[in-house]
Amino acid sequence: MEAQTTTQKQELIDWISSIEDEVILNKIVEIKRETTFNFDEEFKKGISANEFRERTTKYIKSLPWKK
Repeated sequence: MEAQTTTQKQELIDWISSIEDEVILNKIVEIKRETTFNFDEEFKKGISANEFRERTTKYIKSLPWKK
């Protein structure tokens, strides 16, 4: 069973190495991200509601409003 898995992995590596279509590569990257996504870790990288409000307010004030 392990030999078969190793063979399958190598076949996938060889196939991915040969892909030049950017659309297909992007889809493969999306699949990888979906399978390795850790919500708790990503949540730790997030910003607080207060920081979000501050950034949003700063951005809105920076817009060239017509007076």
